[in-house]
Amino acid sequence: MCKLRGAVVGAVLIGGCALIAAPATTSPEPSPKAAQLLAEGGYVEAHLMRRFAEGRLLVRLPDRTVWMLDPKEHCSWCWIYVGKRVWVKLGERSATLLNPKGETAECWNGGQMSEY
Repeated sequence: MCKLRGAVVGAVLIGGCALIAAPATTSPEPSPKAAQLLAEGGYVEAHLMRRFAEGRLLVRLPDRTVWMLDPKEHCSWCWIYVGKRVWVKLGERSATLLNPKGETAECWNGGQMSEY
């Protein structure tokens, strides 16, 4: 019984140390396709803060402003990037969202939010 307990404790300690050494999860680097779109210009880095049930999105830009975006069609990947880095190209009424894989989503620009 004592040997079994020692083996379990040892396994937990070794596993725990492995978890400590694991790198923090970060947003992936842009794929070649995304890098090409970024090189064409107009996109700024953004943090996808939230996706609401109806599909609307909140993104925070580097200047700390928060914008509401409403995808023109269902965005099949937007929920995956909540809490991660994406890029956005803001127009007066429209916006384009770009993920690290190079996928884009056309959105309506709902404007800057003052409460976030």
